[in-house]
Amino acid sequence: MNKTHTTVSKQSLEKAAEWLIRSQEAPLSTEEQAQLEQWQADSADNRHAWSRAQKLMGHMNILPKEMAAVVLNRPEDENRRFAIGKLVLLLAAGPTVWGSFKTIEAQQWTADYRTAKGEVQEVTLPDGSLVTLNTATAFDMAFDHSARLLTLREGEIQLQINQIDSAQFGPLRIQTQEALLSPQGSQLTVRQCEKMTQLTAINGDIHAAPRLIETTNDAIIQSGYQAQLSSYALLSTQLIKPETNAWIDRMLAADKVPLKAFAQEVSRYRQGYLRVSPDIENVMISGSFPTSNTDTILKMLTQTYPIKVNTHLGGYWVTLESA
Repeated sequence: MNKTHTTVSKQSLEKAAEWLIRSQEAPLSTEEQAQLEQWQADSADNRHAWSRAQKLMGHMNILPKEMAAVVLNRPEDENRRFAIGKLVLLLAAGPTVWGSFKTIEAQQWTADYRTAKGEVQEVTLPDGSLVTLNTATAFDMAFDHSARLLTLREGEIQLQINQIDSAQFGPLRIQTQEALLSPQGSQLTVRQCEKMTQLTAINGDIHAAPRLIETTNDAIIQSGYQAQLSSYALLSTQLIKPETNAWIDRMLAADKVPLKAFAQEVSRYRQGYLRVSPDIENVMISGSFPTSNTDTILKMLTQTYPIKVNTHLGGYWVTLESA
């Protein structure tokens, strides 16, 4: 059985990541090389982990240079922990997802505008409109006399549209993976989810045309409503929930959300890996939490719910467990 595609212990993956970074900082000495060989001989898990690390190195030349710099440069202190943590996640994932990881990283780094995890940024467009980028967001912009097009690659934006009467700019459109949106008002948010677009019409209606169907009748999301769309259809509409756009105020709001789903939202703002033990996945979370500090969010959970936080790699790898 080929264990490359099966589970390898986290301890072995962590050590393999450490050896990989050490070998990239400088050639291993004779003594270090002997230690590495002895470590591999200690267990099959260690051998599989190191084999996976070597295969990952074979893919490094196709990863975006920014990722390669983070992993292969001489990281120290917190940067070292983050680099090791990221390597552990890659090693755990295995070769089948390295290609998709490369694509995701490249998407962010080649976008016209982007934010890192935990970062929020405001951008003023040439027409005076204001775009607020939420965490881990990337979009492209194409403006000319015939149209103004924003292409949301990933993440979430709020758009405050400057109402203009000028031949210099054409109508404003927002393109996602699933739909082409035509806002009729002055304020909206758009989030690129997995295989789905989520949007809120804060002020003014939004016309939405799913990208994989031909129709002359756009879906219309009325002002004050939020909606979800696939590439084929309008999936749902409902009145805007207060928690949907809490991120604009740098908050994460929850109203009886299962802990597993809540942790996925926290992960959007946090470097590293956040896991929830299966026995507490369905604990219902409510409240408002600051997205500017995810450690504070975790502490708040332990103070309110029967939850404890187990940390590894200096906080890069976190597991939420039953207290």
